[in-house]
Amino acid sequence: MGAKHTPALDGVRGIAILLVLLHHFTIFTPITATDRALQFTALLGWSGVDLFFVLSGFLITGILIDARSSPRYFASFYMRRVLRIFPLYYLIVAICFLLLPHSPRSEALLVGATELPAWPYWTYLVNFAVADRGAFTHGVLDVAWSLAIEEQFYLLWPAVVFLCPPRLLGWWCGMIIVAAPLARSMALAGGGEAIDVYVLPHLRADALATGALLAWLMRRDLLPRSVGAGAVAAVIGLSIAVGCAIAAASPWWWEPPMQRIGYSAWALAGAGLVIVSVAPGSAGWWQRTLSWSWLRAFGKYSYAIYLLHLPMSRVVQEFAISRTEFPVLLGALWPAQLGFYMLATAPTFALAWLSWRLFEAPILRLKARFPYA
Repeated sequence: MGAKHTPALDGVRGIAILLVLLHHFTIFTPITATDRALQFTALLGWSGVDLFFVLSGFLITGILIDARSSPRYFASFYMRRVLRIFPLYYLIVAICFLLLPHSPRSEALLVGATELPAWPYWTYLVNFAVADRGAFTHGVLDVAWSLAIEEQFYLLWPAVVFLCPPRLLGWWCGMIIVAAPLARSMALAGGGEAIDVYVLPHLRADALATGALLAWLMRRDLLPRSVGAGAVAAVIGLSIAVGCAIAAASPWWWEPPMQRIGYSAWALAGAGLVIVSVAPGSAGWWQRTLSWSWLRAFGKYSYAIYLLHLPMSRVVQEFAISRTEFPVLLGALWPAQLGFYMLATAPTFALAWLSWRLFEAPILRLKARFPYA
């Protein structure tokens, strides 16, 4: 069962980036119970990264399985990934480390005051750099820790798919899905830092492996063909993850219940959305919702949005409204926070749209020079 473009998957990607925006654009300090409820819910948006991991595992593994017999298997895969990932990322890295130092005020606003070595950002080792210093300190590029995990996945996984007998690939994915949460629990029990558990690739591999398992099952015609099955998985995963947050009385990623169980639960929820998206038939309301044009647009431009949203948030806070200026409306701060979401999201989306039209799409046309067949 081969892969084809599925509009609902673009919608899933849109949900992932909107969750990330919700998390990072939530900047107010609550003063009412409604404020606190909104903040708690919005801060769970960090889970959008886990949804991206599941999607990457599913799409990349599907591509690799389909191209496994191609004589251009490795060359075409890596060149197509380079064309998709490198240009925009390295443009932003160059701006941060080559251009912004000549404008101290802009650098202080967008990057922060801490001087950091540039080489982890040039070499896709941001996640290891963040773990080493134990903090996110680069205002623009530390968000690339998840891109680093995906790049490390791109480097290793093609060889795994190529060398592993096809019938055993799914079992290999299953072992990773089981091993990663066990490794996280062992790391925490041994006094490991929460940030290491969050950003190191071997401790986050279960989400990628979950997506990869779905791709393997799909091509062996073993993936559940019912939208209902995917919906149940999504609801169960979401319920467990939210339950972990409630048990910890905190929506943040660093709480032990979330790191031990919650990460895997988010991966299950993401798997459910993928199953819903690729299940036969397109009449269900789940698939119609995931195929909304505006949601798919966020998915289409999600890469640039991901790289641009943090500096845009800082610009809006500097020149429009900061968290200390939020007015009290209706006796609460949540109306002003909703306004900030719109103020920060609109220019971020506009810049991402321009990036796609003027920069990314023209480069992506070169992918036609690197076919698999």
